[in-house]
Amino acid sequence: MLFFAAACILALAALASCSRKQDPPSAPSGTLSSDLSQLLQKSGFAVASKPFVPDDFTLGALDGSRQSLSSFKGKVVFLSFWATWCGPCKEELPSIQALYNKMSGKGFVVLAVDLGEGKAKVAQFVKQYGLTFPVLLDGDASVGSAYGASSIPTNYLIDRSGRIIARVVGYDGTDWTSSQRIDLFDKILGM
Repeated sequence: MLFFAAACILALAALASCSRKQDPPSAPSGTLSSDLSQLLQKSGFAVASKPFVPDDFTLGALDGSRQSLSSFKGKVVFLSFWATWCGPCKEELPSIQALYNKMSGKGFVVLAVDLGEGKAKVAQFVKQYGLTFPVLLDGDASVGSAYGASSIPTNYLIDRSGRIIARVVGYDGTDWTSSQRIDLFDKILGM
């Protein structure tokens, strides 16, 4: 329990210290509504004290394309940092796939960033687990490091304007398609 509390404190500190850019003039600024903040917290997320636009990145995808985080602006992005050797990631990814299946037609994207592994290994894992969302390769884990993903899985929730609004570190076994979490994602999609 002490380890979990320490991990939560470190996760919140990392969230606060993530690399930030000033919000562009067109992006909404300010804090989240108390209702949304409470819903995020009840769903296991640490809420950003003030939503912020993270540094953009471009990485190679398993399909051979190159993808930038900024290209998903206008959609709600569930950004997941993971690796094939990570036990909790293996447990969580089927639930993330189910979430993607349920929400993808609504302007919701799962963007999974594998940290420090080769394309062949990741491709084999993705095939074995039947993952269909975009998987990007962060071969030197520099993007993961810039986003404070020192523990995995680490998941960020990014709103339609491209702002990080919350993050969750680790996997507690809660289904990403629980009614509470689906209500949360629907609310964010409606913003």
